[in-house]
Amino acid sequence: MTSNQHPDMMDPPTGKSELGASLIPPNDLEKEVMDSLDEEKVIDVAKCLFTLNNRQYGPIAGAYVVVCTKPGKEWCVGQLNADRIKPIILFEDKVYDSPELALQEAERIKEESGESTPCRNH
Repeated sequence: MTSNQHPDMMDPPTGKSELGASLIPPNDLEKEVMDSLDEEKVIDVAKCLFTLNNRQYGPIAGAYVVVCTKPGKEWCVGQLNADRIKPIILFEDKVYDSPELALQEAERIKEESGESTPCRNH
């Protein structure tokens, strides 16, 4: 049996149909953003991301996003992540006062990393 386990993800419970979660605890910004969201909807998003990521756990290559962390004041660069606890990894060192600046940084990271947009047809 082959493993689709990302090295930073916990082992899913045996016999359970439960999406895995990262061994790395959420950072302060992720906690702040995620605490206000409906947990069931977050899990639904994580399931979709798991499928998008070819049924692999962990960060999705090339899937960088901009998240508004303080309405009208602050935007952060993040990366989509197939994880039921934190489906978006937020980079605490990449916080900006405009969505345009955050988007430029997200595009720069993607270009610099050489990652392409996720594709389910490998």
